[in-house]
Amino acid sequence: MGKDVFEPLTGAVPGAIASGGIGGSTSSGRPRPDRPLGKRGADVLAQVPLFEGLSRRHLKRLAEHADEISFRERETIVEEDQQGGSFFSIVEGEVKVKQGGRVIATAGPGEFFGEISLLDGGPRTATVIAATPVVAIRLFKSSFDRVVKEEPQVAGKILTVVARRLREAERTISS
Repeated sequence: MGKDVFEPLTGAVPGAIASGGIGGSTSSGRPRPDRPLGKRGADVLAQVPLFEGLSRRHLKRLAEHADEISFRERETIVEEDQQGGSFFSIVEGEVKVKQGGRVIATAGPGEFFGEISLLDGGPRTATVIAATPVVAIRLFKSSFDRVVKEEPQVAGKILTVVARRLREAERTISS
């Protein structure tokens, strides 16, 4: 595929996502180091809090559709108000989370973002930038939807975790 195939995506999707996914290239033209999770995928996903409570079978199904992706320091991973459609769990490194141009949080290994977009595909609520080199697990909404259609129990378990996070966020805001 030529680079210009992805040109229409650059306005709607951050470069890290629009640049071709697995086997694509970075804005500098270097091959992206994205890799399918492979056999260890279920073990990796079992460490992600969003997926706690999922059976081994469900974790394997999700892992079949996820990949591992790397970002350079200062690379934008997702951008506030841009259309969502993917979920990330940090394996290595640290990210800064910004809303309205100001840093509101940092996140590191074991933490995740993009869960709301994973569920509704709506616009991003924050910008996430790699503060250090980052390795993350990425799961696209289309793949997630396919798994949920085949395994409806996955949605219920994940919604429980998302609801708990929303309650915790509300408590933090109220304090």
